[in-house]
Amino acid sequence: MPVFKAYLKVLRRKSPSALIYLTVFLAIAVVMTLNDRPDAVYQDTRINVCIFDEDQTDASRAFCDLIAEKHKTVPLENDRDILLDALYYERVSFVLTVRKGFSERLAAGETDGLFESLHLHETYGTVLMTQFLDEFAGTVTAYEACGMPLPDAVSHAGSALTAETKVRTVTFDRNRSGILPQQTAFYFRYLPYILICVLMNTLSPVLLAMMRQDIRYRTNCSGLRQSACTAQIFAGCAVNFIAVWLFFMVAGCLFHGEIFRGYVWIAVLNSLIFSLFSTALAILTATFRPSPQIINIITQVVSLGMCFLCGIFVEQSMLGSGVLKAARFLPAYWYIRVNQMLDGTEPFRGSGIAAALCIEAGFAVVTALLAALIRHLRYNEAAYKTTLLPAKQ
Repeated sequence: MPVFKAYLKVLRRKSPSALIYLTVFLAIAVVMTLNDRPDAVYQDTRINVCIFDEDQTDASRAFCDLIAEKHKTVPLENDRDILLDALYYERVSFVLTVRKGFSERLAAGETDGLFESLHLHETYGTVLMTQFLDEFAGTVTAYEACGMPLPDAVSHAGSALTAETKVRTVTFDRNRSGILPQQTAFYFRYLPYILICVLMNTLSPVLLAMMRQDIRYRTNCSGLRQSACTAQIFAGCAVNFIAVWLFFMVAGCLFHGEIFRGYVWIAVLNSLIFSLFSTALAILTATFRPSPQIINIITQVVSLGMCFLCGIFVEQSMLGSGVLKAARFLPAYWYIRVNQMLDGTEPFRGSGIAAALCIEAGFAVVTALLAALIRHLRYNEAAYKTTLLPAKQ
């Protein structure tokens, strides 16, 4: 099997870059899974704030205590150079000065000129602080308009802005729990994006090296049949894709905490079929002999397009009917349908899972056959263009 051995030799030389892709995208999968936990508790952003109270009244001190409760206060000397250094080196994110006359302006219903702020960048933290200042002033004036004195208005405004709402998540789907652990479901949910990116960026460069013009011409001159050459290349691709798929399955077991059991094996089979499609897609892309830069562009367009259209990055329930109708012509749509039946988003139906898996497998087979057909045509084209030298007399 000379072609198969040559494929493995080329793959071995390109293995360092392949390992980089595997490591990076595994980290992406873990981060996306951890950040999409359904039991995560919301927490307000706390930033480092330096406060100077020039008014020194009961209202201004109550306001400063409110800021200290919501954020971390950092004491600094009131010197502009020191403050700019602290902002530059990010020891603080926001410098707030409560101007003199703060209480008098609030008592008069004025909201302008209450504060003076200093910050370097328009970050989320600085925008959050600016909005909080506006909300505080507006809330105090609203309470004053209802007839409250200033001390009571400031107290009620602080209570209103620091109030926490208890949230309880209720699911009405009994299948939501017990079919597939949520962390495992999120891990398999994001695998299509990872598999397409990794397989296309690892398989296609090897195939491009194997399909160089001089190698094709040399193969045409050998006694190796075209079907045998194609079969050996497909065997090399199978070794590649199995190694990548097993890598993510072993990582999934470690992330899951134990060996996959029960319904999780349906998710494993689902990922195997989608890996076959991703491999066939990488082979099909390589048959057109694009440059490495074009391969990266195609990979991003295909992977991100499927993820946004088929419900990987955005829930299918949030997509429009037109988008879902178009997504039915993409294998990632059926992959997500299986995953949703396993995690309880949709009712668990064995016939629905079997149909979705068969449709995914159909996409993989059609893509592989199309890649084999285009390779056959290009092989014959190379054979026709091969010039035979006349034999010497």
